[in-house]
Amino acid sequence: MIPQLATLAGLLCLSAAQSTPPPVVDLEYSRYQGYYDPDFDLNIYKGAPAENRSEVFQATENPPQCPQTRNGGNGPPPPLSTEDCLFLSLYAPPNATKLPVLVWIHGGGYGRGSVGEFDFRQQLPVNNNSYITVGIQYRLGAFGFLSSGDVAHHGTPNAAIHDMRFALQWVQKYIHLFGGDPSQVTIAGESAGGGAVMLLAMAESDSDKPLFNAVISASPYLPTQCCTRDYADTQPSESYYRFAKAVGCLTDGIAANGSVFDCLVSQDSVKLQTASDAVSASGHYGQWAFIPVTDGTLIKDRPSVQLLSGEVGGIRVLTSNNLNEGAVFTPQNLKTEDAFEGFLLDNYPLLTRENVTGILDLYGLPANATNILADSNGQTPPFSTTNSEWGSGWQQVANNFYAEATFVCPSYWLAGAYTAKAGKRTSKGDAKAWRYQYSVSPASHGNDVQPAFNIPSPATAKMPRDLLDGLQHAWGNFIVHGVPSLAPVTSEEETSKGSWPQWADKEGHENYMLNFNVTGGVPVATQGQWDGANITTYAYVEGNGTGAPLEAVFDVVEGSSWEGGRGRRCRLLADLGPYMMA
Repeated sequence: MIPQLATLAGLLCLSAAQSTPPPVVDLEYSRYQGYYDPDFDLNIYKGAPAENRSEVFQATENPPQCPQTRNGGNGPPPPLSTEDCLFLSLYAPPNATKLPVLVWIHGGGYGRGSVGEFDFRQQLPVNNNSYITVGIQYRLGAFGFLSSGDVAHHGTPNAAIHDMRFALQWVQKYIHLFGGDPSQVTIAGESAGGGAVMLLAMAESDSDKPLFNAVISASPYLPTQCCTRDYADTQPSESYYRFAKAVGCLTDGIAANGSVFDCLVSQDSVKLQTASDAVSASGHYGQWAFIPVTDGTLIKDRPSVQLLSGEVGGIRVLTSNNLNEGAVFTPQNLKTEDAFEGFLLDNYPLLTRENVTGILDLYGLPANATNILADSNGQTPPFSTTNSEWGSGWQQVANNFYAEATFVCPSYWLAGAYTAKAGKRTSKGDAKAWRYQYSVSPASHGNDVQPAFNIPSPATAKMPRDLLDGLQHAWGNFIVHGVPSLAPVTSEEETSKGSWPQWADKEGHENYMLNFNVTGGVPVATQGQWDGANITTYAYVEGNGTGAPLEAVFDVVEGSSWEGGRGRRCRLLADLGPYMMA
């Protein structure tokens, strides 16, 4: 059925730990039993779908994924899924007592992904099983983000954001049964998950009792048309009627069987899934049709406005980006200034001539630009504005512009939001913000996820152990002790070990961040493919056998001057918000 506000009770998929074998956990509406993994000393509950007090559900398998959307292209549609997909998975050490809690929100462009893609067993032991991890699912594509005046009248825009909040409310109510402390909840996500974390922080800005006290947002995704001033604006409404037409509820502008909405509600799930996929996959290169909107209830303003005013929930943030975020989302045939301008106007049609001129002033290709495929070191030319291992010239101008507008500057704004909030001296203490960049080749979008979660792969196997440990300890220490220290710590008094300065110093003059990188080794080239465009990528870096082994590098750098003045460019993008709908 069409996405409306759903009740999560009884639709949650669990994974946790208390003893060996794990006990039955009574959640009032159902009873669950998971399994114990002795290799990681964790009990894992992966869920059960129905309210039933007469039997104990074996919560041992990954839940069904929500209906999925393709990333674009002409390939086959994704496998059909079930709308009964609002589950969570929970991992906790045996005999846990009042442990901090990490709630993970998966990414996937708001159209793909599932909790089953993440195995939290690897990350927790690195941090001595000192917290509980909860991974959640939410409705995707049209099922979670269909928006228009019609939807607002009959249903609920941003239904998936409500799903996330219901999951957080579940954590507040039930996490104590697994040994978790509801007053120490960190929400985290990457890409669309990081964007969702950002939006939830905005939604909780005026809450007397926020559902979390800290956020981790990696590469927060702010789509080109996200968060328009009105849920019934042109872009979401066009997607709504295209969706209705694909389902068969709109023919030549005439609604079938009464109202469009009533017709959609009457359709079967398979037809709705197929239409959601078809509409989303037919949009702009690297874009999706069904994304969050300003609904006036949860999301009340553009992120570039609300974040800069410091209106966020919680008191701490750890946020980040990769070095090369934009290439996989950008057409790789942009060789001239005219082509770049066409790219701008195609993705941001409200830009005026004056706006484009302002963009060219800060992003335009200089006359003496080099033409080499090499990553920037962030501090000396050539910068990522013109060169990377992915592209050079106007192509890299486009890659970098998309990266900063969509992932990087939202991360800067989010860090700035908690810095701005720090001056307001909340009742629970001063707000704090830390930032980092992941620059290990290829440093493309999503490349930081496996290292952060300690997921074994050819890439992580080649990386220096101290780099992986540093990143994983930073996450764990932030969750448990409130400071992203790179070294193992056992108390808040020890968090100065391996920590880096906050985003803003005490005077607010500097914006510090940590750059994760390596020295030595050589890139190993592979051929990648994204939406039909062949792109050379680098799977990992390795030692070259000539006395230059890989070594981890942790550099504290100034974020505003980084990459030739990223702070100025992020201010420009914030000013252009009304024209970029961001």
